[in-house]
Formats: sequence, C-alpha cells, structure tokens
Amino acid sequence: MRAMDAEEPIAAEAGGADGMESAPGSVGGEGGGRGGRSGAGSGADPQVGADPRAGTDPRAGTDLRAAGLKAMREALPGVFPEGDDLDLRDGRLGEELVEIGLTSVWGALWAREGLSRRDRSLVTLGILIALGAETELRTHVRIARTNGLNEDEIAEVIYHATGYAGFPAATAARNAAREALAD
Repeated sequence: MRAMDAEEPIAAEAGGADGMESAPGSVGGEGGGRGGRSGAGSGADPQVGADPRAGTDPRAGTDLRAAGLKAMREALPGVFPEGDDLDLRDGRLGEELVEIGLTSVWGALWAREGLSRRDRSLVTLGILIALGAETELRTHVRIARTNGLNEDEIAEVIYHATGYAGFPAATAARNAAREALAD
C-alpha cells in the first residue's frame, strides 16, 4: 500500500511532535522499561537499526503496531486503509517517524485503558496548545470531535489554556481549531 506523503498533515501528525516526544525507555522504546534511558552510562544496549514496527508492550505482550493502527483508524475514520500490511514509510528522510509514532504514541498511549479517548483528547489538546503545535492541533481537533467533544468544549479548552500557555498560544490554537472545523 502507498505510504502517506510526509507533507500530508495527518501523516505528519501521526508521527510528528507526538512521536518525537517519546523518550527512549518509555513503554515501547529502548532502555528496557518505564523511565529507563538508553545511552552512555545506562548499561542499555540500544537496538540501532531496529524496525519500529516490531515493538510489543512488555507489560501485556500487546502488539503495539496493531493496537496503534486500531486506535488511529478509530480516531481518524477513513484516513488509513484497512489491513495489517499498511506501510507508512515513504523512502525519504525520517521515513520511520510515522511508524515510531504509531507504536509509541498510538499503540502505547492512545490504546491504554485508564482514560477514555474523550479525556485523552482533552489532555492532548491542552498539551498541543502549550507546545504551539498547530499542525498537530488541527488534526487533534478533528480527533476530539470523533471522540465526543463538541465545539463549545473545544473552545473552553482554548480559553483555559490562556492562563497556562498564554494568550498568543490560545489565539493560534483558536485559529487552528477554526481551520480544522471548517474542513
């Protein structure tokens, strides 16, 4: 199947700021466990060149890629074709970023129990507003709608962010949300 173009907002979001924020040692990452770190002095042996599509959750034996695909397809209906053989790599610089986000964010985080998808959307919107990650925010506004948030609730998240992330960040978030909801 065709790999999504890295310039497409959905593909960029799936492995964008979300995927980059996962630290080595997080569940599904290198370092052997929660909070572990690979690198100098850690005793961990980083798996250079390991295929990120092969990750499993050591806590439950879960196939993180399959869990991630399921969560992404539920959050973004109709965007990703069905089938386990979906290859999101495109042969260009950073091609595995989306795959890393698929396992470490969608598989290890969005597929977890403990918070509803709706609550995860609330948290994610707040974080993306604070980061100023407008591309990802546009996608996650659409995901929030899929997860049950209405426009008034999304606006309240933006208003609330002014006290913590500042007025400029909230204004940029409002503009990104308007764009996302206009589509």
